[in-house]
Order: sequence, then C-alpha cells, then structure tokens
Amino acid sequence: MRVRACSRARRPRPLSTKPVAGATTFAHRSHWARRVISASVTLFIVSCANFAGPPEVSPALIANARPDHVNAKELATGRHLFVSRCLECHTLPSVTKHSPGEWPHLVSRMSNRANLSADERNAIVAYLRAASIN
Repeated sequence: MRVRACSRARRPRPLSTKPVAGATTFAHRSHWARRVISASVTLFIVSCANFAGPPEVSPALIANARPDHVNAKELATGRHLFVSRCLECHTLPSVTKHSPGEWPHLVSRMSNRANLSADERNAIVAYLRAASIN
C-alpha cells in the first residue's frame, strides 16, 4: 500500500448535505448582530477619541477678546455657559468650525431654545469669537 503525500489538508465531509431548519437564519442573525455591535463600539471609540473640549480661558484668548472689550471673567462665564447650556441639545461644535463673524448669528438663532438671557448670549458669543481666532 502506497501513502500519498498531500500538500493540502483534507476537510472532513459533512454527514448530511441537507440544511438544518433555522440554522441559516440563526447564522445570518448572529453575523448581523456582530456587525452592529462592532460598528457601535467603533463609533463610540472614535467619537470619544475625537472629543477635544473647548479651550480654557488663557492669556491668548483674553488677547483675542480685546477688540470686543471683554475681560477674563466674562470669557470664563461664556465658556461655562457654552459647555453647560449648549450640550443640553447637541454635541459641542469645534470653536474653530465657524469664523468670529458667524458665531453671533448662530448663537442668537439657538438662544431662544436654550432660554438664554441677552447677557448670557453675549458672553457665549464673546467667548466663541475669541476662541475661534487662530
């Protein structure tokens, strides 16, 4: 008797070629569930990794706010309101997403929904205008 050397490993043949009832459905659902869970975890990790909070009030930010005649206390108030009040409805946009000239219109458009007073709105706008200058 001669033994042949084979370079490929042989797979055992299935005992039955008939599909088992419900096996395909379960396999399909399991595959789909794994993909959904994987995508959810990936999105969660990416969203957390890309989150950079708005800049703190710094000497550079205070210098950027000089044209608007805003002091450090008003900038700190604006930052606090931006973080606390704007997060109630949506994620915080990057402060550099819009130009200093665009922020007043955007904030005033959303101020009614956030129930902001005129002083609160002005503080947020001053902070965003100073923070959006590169």
